[in-house]
Amino acid sequence: MRLVEREEQLARLEAMFADCLAGRGRIALVSGALGSGKTALLQEFGERVAFAGAAFVSAVGSWTERGLRYGVVSQLLHEASVSVLGRRVVSAVLQRSALLGPALHALCLGLLEITDRVPLVIGVDDVDLADQASLNCLLALARRLRSARVLFLFTESAQPRSSFRIELLRLPQCAHVVIDPLTERGVATLLGLPDAERIHSLSRGNPLLARAIAEDDLPQAVLRCLHRGGPLVRHTARAIAVLGERSTPTAISRLIGVDRHAITHALRVLTAAGLLGGGRFRHAGTRDTVLADAPPTQRGSLHARAARMLHDRGEAAEVVAWHLLEGPPRWHEWVVPVLRAAAERGRADFATRCLELARKSSVDPAEKAAITADLAQREFRSNPLAAGRHLSALREALRAGHLDRSATVTVVSQLLWHGRTDDALVLARDDPDAERFLASAHPALARWRRHSNSPLTDLLGRQDSAAARRAERVLRGSRLAGEMPWAAVFAVLTLIYADRLESAAAWCERLLHQAGDNVTWQAMFSGLRAEVALRQGDLRAARRLAMVAFGLLPPHAWGTAVAGPLSCLVLACTRSGQYAEAGEYVGQPVPEAALQTRFGPHYLYARGEYHLATDRPDLALADFRACGELMLAWGQDHPGVLPWRVQAARALLTLGRPARHLLIDQLELTTSRSRTRGFALRVLAPLCDPAVRTRMLAESAEILEDRGDRFGLAHTLADLSTALGDHPRARMIARRAWHVAHDCDAQPLLPADVPDEAGQVEALTEAQRRVAALAADGHTNREIARRLFVTTSTVEQHLTHVYRKLDIKHRSELPAGSHRRPRR
Repeated sequence: MRLVEREEQLARLEAMFADCLAGRGRIALVSGALGSGKTALLQEFGERVAFAGAAFVSAVGSWTERGLRYGVVSQLLHEASVSVLGRRVVSAVLQRSALLGPALHALCLGLLEITDRVPLVIGVDDVDLADQASLNCLLALARRLRSARVLFLFTESAQPRSSFRIELLRLPQCAHVVIDPLTERGVATLLGLPDAERIHSLSRGNPLLARAIAEDDLPQAVLRCLHRGGPLVRHTARAIAVLGERSTPTAISRLIGVDRHAITHALRVLTAAGLLGGGRFRHAGTRDTVLADAPPTQRGSLHARAARMLHDRGEAAEVVAWHLLEGPPRWHEWVVPVLRAAAERGRADFATRCLELARKSSVDPAEKAAITADLAQREFRSNPLAAGRHLSALREALRAGHLDRSATVTVVSQLLWHGRTDDALVLARDDPDAERFLASAHPALARWRRHSNSPLTDLLGRQDSAAARRAERVLRGSRLAGEMPWAAVFAVLTLIYADRLESAAAWCERLLHQAGDNVTWQAMFSGLRAEVALRQGDLRAARRLAMVAFGLLPPHAWGTAVAGPLSCLVLACTRSGQYAEAGEYVGQPVPEAALQTRFGPHYLYARGEYHLATDRPDLALADFRACGELMLAWGQDHPGVLPWRVQAARALLTLGRPARHLLIDQLELTTSRSRTRGFALRVLAPLCDPAVRTRMLAESAEILEDRGDRFGLAHTLADLSTALGDHPRARMIARRAWHVAHDCDAQPLLPADVPDEAGQVEALTEAQRRVAALAADGHTNREIARRLFVTTSTVEQHLTHVYRKLDIKHRSELPAGSHRRPRR
């Protein structure tokens, strides 16, 4: 290692060597932190004195040879040019410790024989790691050779005070030489860098660490420091790595069973070496390096002892559980409760690991079953496929009575998610909660469809307003952190089917926020939000949200629920004219059991619309009829769910067959302001007299605009424009149809030629144009008055003039873009 900022230490050693040349024996004890460059200093000085003609002999103390008697002295003897007689005498006597006096005398004579010819420098690196016999021998030699041309140079780290060190420093010829950390400038010089502020800060001036940081080799440097520091320093570092933020001298002492004072010294050593700061590792990754260096059995034992110690101290369950997970499996009566409590508070992966270990540690069948249920529910939140591995055990636990019946719905829902219908039906038998779940999610399997007491069944019983109010109450009380929130899913569906789309969208956003890291429910509510966007005619958002749902959970992980988001994707792509992409989604495999779920008819409906848009009306008719048959058989034939009759009528009309009866039936089933009524009126209008046709289309447009269905509105406006023929309003309505279709990305509804309403809009005043623009965007008269700082009466007067000038009768006929000034 290149020596930097060690000139002062070298100068002191050279002065002591000069005394040695003059016949005055000297001793230098060089102290410094681990990795501070003591060995490099000794080697550099040894080379200098050898070049000056002195004899330099050296030895190294080490932890591995500390138990070898006279190990260090033996190293020195092998290097020293002692006379043959002296070597024989010394070797023979050192093997018999009782005769140390004669051996020392012989050794002194041998060394003096060398000093008669040349000065002698004896260097011992890491003398604090030398064996005790060698230390005693070296101390005795130092005392006897005070007048010889001998310089002893010892290096040491900051070990606890030893008798050797104390006695050595008492000798008058001994000097203490301290190696300090490098300055920032010194680190820059060492590394050949113009600026080393960051590296100096990280290394605290330790040359070994500084070079390692610069060369991206810090782990090896850390391990070199720890192994040079010895077992106590190494074990202390491992204890800190295990305890982390909870490491204190007392905690470390308890963990590794070492006296607190010794721990305090080890902490000082680690701090002086630049590895610790404030009792914590200063470098990112050091903790992992230290733990990886520990043998697995020792590492596991440390974690196990830490878990017990922290539990006894009353630490949080998740803190204790982390150590239990890292240690070997152990059974204590407190382990399972701690792991389960930690799972409740931890994130998905951690919670799963806690529950896995708790299940292995439990010896009670009922407790083990409850843990398995928790584990399945937890895994379902992030990976429904993984949760499937527990279902057989849960089924048997329910049958054996080891699992509380309140878990039945959870197990049944997961069995059905995986298509295990027979197993689910056996467990659901005579369980009211499970029956209610089946009535909402899998109506084909339910025995009590109309008596399941839920907002969704209220809706299907034609109690739309009551169902919507009840759904809102359910949602206000929903929490996604606990049980699986199927009730919230069905409540949102109730709002969607009841045309409460804005409320459904708001609840989806709120529930998505509540879902946190629950991936499955993020995906589920993203899919429902896509359904809302689809019914609002926002095709871009519907496609994006459905893709988000599949991004969170890939299609194969959705199980039998895949029909929900898949139907949204098919419809969004079909309505925006992306038929190739829609065809890819239609071609994806769908489990047969998926068609028997709540979303099965949705998928058939979407596939039918795709077939109709791609000139396959016969296939479309088959899908719409299959959709209707399921809904009728299940008692789910509510117009707000799916207007299958209208779509079947469209397919029949395309095939040149009568369809009026289906549309009349649909209108009789709908309420006066529902989206489905607006849709049915649009399809029925071409079958009626021209005088009635425009009136029906105008009513359809008004309903669809009121319900916020932009796609349906664009379609109706386009039909209305065509129905008006050469009427002056036709071009105005066509222009608005184009704008609405363009805004919702309904490419098939965009004509190649766009009518220009500039001439008609030119007749409007600036004030009338502003009012018309806001009204066309859907604002109420009161909202327009607030935004323009006028009275409601003024708004009404402006709109009256606008209607007259544009020759229109309804708000829905207002042209989009009427705020723009006409081009000159």
